[in-house]
Amino acid sequence: MTEVRASRRKTLEERRQEIVEAGLRVALREGVEAVSVRAVAQEAEISLGTVHYCFEDKAEMLRAMGRAIALTASEPALAALDQGHDPEALVEASAKSLLDGLKQNQHMRLLTFEFALAGVRSRVLREVAQAHLDQSYRFTREYLNKLADRGASRFSVDIDFLARFVAQQIDGIEIGWLVDRDDDAAQKAFDELARLVLNYMKPAFDRE
Repeated sequence: MTEVRASRRKTLEERRQEIVEAGLRVALREGVEAVSVRAVAQEAEISLGTVHYCFEDKAEMLRAMGRAIALTASEPALAALDQGHDPEALVEASAKSLLDGLKQNQHMRLLTFEFALAGVRSRVLREVAQAHLDQSYRFTREYLNKLADRGASRFSVDIDFLARFVAQQIDGIEIGWLVDRDDDAAQKAFDELARLVLNYMKPAFDRE
């Protein structure tokens, strides 16, 4: 006799995650502006009522999607710090890793920028855009602090200012590459940014 097993009902959190992933697929394929409750329901192959049960409205769904986007393109830069203690070699490796990470995660990075621009115009997405900006600054500050520790160095300028400046430069280089796909130009820009960071470093024992 064939045993018939009832499928397990998905939890609310699992269903929300399913909807968020479907929404991100729609956004990656057609852009943030194409995301609607109906489009996401069709993508996830569920009813409109299920989406409304999991999210109060489109705004709440968009905020959940925005929070789900990770800064994966920048993560290789932290991994590059495991390659030694010489600051020059470390920032050189990090500069190379930034382009590699961008190319591997280009679609998600593009979506991150789309959410940021949408946040400029939309009150609904402004908090998401701000959260991503803050996350980018925190990541860059973490990287700079680890770089200084690895090289027994310190920075001659305020670390918060430098983190914000470096993060903004990385964003600009990435946007340029997403438009022209010029690997050489992007790598040269990342390398120049690395040299600039080195110019702000000095031995930790140097009190001048």
